[in-house]
Amino acid sequence: MIDVKLKLRPGHISDSDWMAPSPLGQVFWDVTAACNFRCGTCFSGSGDAGADELTTAEAKEVIRDAVAAGVRDFVISGGEPFLRPDLIELLACVKELGAASRVATNGTLLSRGLLGELRRHTSLRAFQVSLDTLDPAVYAEVHGALPELLGVALEAVRAIREFGFHTTVASRLSPATLPGLPALLDRAMAEGWATVTVHCPLHTGRVAEAWPQDDDVLSRLEPVIEHFLSLPEHWVVETTIPWARYHPVIRGLAGRVRVAHSGCRAARYRVAIHPDGTVTPCICIHDPVAAMGNVRRDSLSAMFQQSPIARMLRQPAEHGLCADCGNVNVCGAGCRASAFALTGRLDGLDGSCPVRKRRQQGKAARHEPA
Repeated sequence: MIDVKLKLRPGHISDSDWMAPSPLGQVFWDVTAACNFRCGTCFSGSGDAGADELTTAEAKEVIRDAVAAGVRDFVISGGEPFLRPDLIELLACVKELGAASRVATNGTLLSRGLLGELRRHTSLRAFQVSLDTLDPAVYAEVHGALPELLGVALEAVRAIREFGFHTTVASRLSPATLPGLPALLDRAMAEGWATVTVHCPLHTGRVAEAWPQDDDVLSRLEPVIEHFLSLPEHWVVETTIPWARYHPVIRGLAGRVRVAHSGCRAARYRVAIHPDGTVTPCICIHDPVAAMGNVRRDSLSAMFQQSPIARMLRQPAEHGLCADCGNVNVCGAGCRASAFALTGRLDGLDGSCPVRKRRQQGKAARHEPA
């Protein structure tokens, strides 16, 4: 995902050299495609459970293989992960093997009883709850759900905090959600949420309500970032957008707030596991062309170390990606999910990159008739 994380209070931050060589340390795992919502913008296109999703036994073997490969952080999503009846059993397995977990959820299936079980039996550290908006009508439109479920999700966020879990709320950026982001930040300030994460558009699932892939979303977000800076508590602006450091909005934050660039660590530190066991570099890329293998037959360690796709992401210039740009060893040739959405090629150009846009504009200006 390409995110802007507006962190109100001190907590975890990732601001290391994400292009530096690294062992496998993290998996993003969509444990099911089943979901009780039908969001118009859904990176995974979830709805109904797949007929070939990993069984409990297979999923536990994946956890063992991942930990043996060095993974210590499992980021669990879906679909709606709490529609998987064995989720606590799987999270307990993660704990037994000495690793930690985080869960992304819409929050509407959580209860205090379930949160108590998670606290007792798992090493779950944090939740990310998809709220998108505080307007019930917009919530219903965005999520394809009843408007009263917004109240259920908000109550779940309160309960999550009561049980001592780190609390992040998330919004997918769209014309419908952008106007409500300042109010979401105000609620975060009032209720003690740690982070408001804004997911920028990736045209990899259902994206009917999103802006075009190459839209200048950071410029659209500038008033929201300014509102964040006006809050009594604001700690860090963190981005996972590979080229964010070159965008004028982000550059303009220098000296005003700490900015952290955690970048894209797809196939550099993490891999993604899909419900049927297919492994790709990024949880937002589902096309077979991006498959590095499948956990039913391949080890995660071998896929991470030997997959040609992983090698391409770790050494992009050597594989022809942005080889003409001096920034390639810093930004890693941009976002591969964005490039795939724009070009249909995993090794295509990420046309949303501001550096490339400026180059193209300069070339066009030089060729304009006098």
